[in-house]
Amino acid sequence: MNKLKLFFVFLVATIILSSCATSYKKASSPEGCGYYDSILQQDIYEVTFNGNEYTSSTKAHDYALLRAAETCLENGYTTFDIVNSNDKSKTSIGTYTNYNGSYASTYISSSTYPKITLIIKCSKENNLTFIAEEIKENLRNKYNLK
Repeated sequence: MNKLKLFFVFLVATIILSSCATSYKKASSPEGCGYYDSILQQDIYEVTFNGNEYTSSTKAHDYALLRAAETCLENGYTTFDIVNSNDKSKTSIGTYTNYNGSYASTYISSSTYPKITLIIKCSKENNLTFIAEEIKENLRNKYNLK
């Protein structure tokens, strides 16, 4: 019976933690969770995705790439290249103490907040590396985004 309770607690914790990852949405500011993009010049954009401590590095990179594809399409372009990529992820370390009856246990925890920034060059010709529509479709399917 004890193993069943432990399994149930593990299952609930897994469901809760997996639902906490930053969703694919527009951030309220350049530092907020989600994506943020801006035009640097006519066909060059800066695209950033900021995740929270539950967002994997892989997902943050994929979401930045997805936003790059969508930015190109929204501005009338079909292909793009990544001119520069920057991973400004931050790791925070904290401690907490758990008091349990007559003793206390101190734990050290760390959390990583992924922040991926891409500088992209877009083109209306099919002459650059990434085909925006294919990237968009594949990544939306990978993460079940509608």
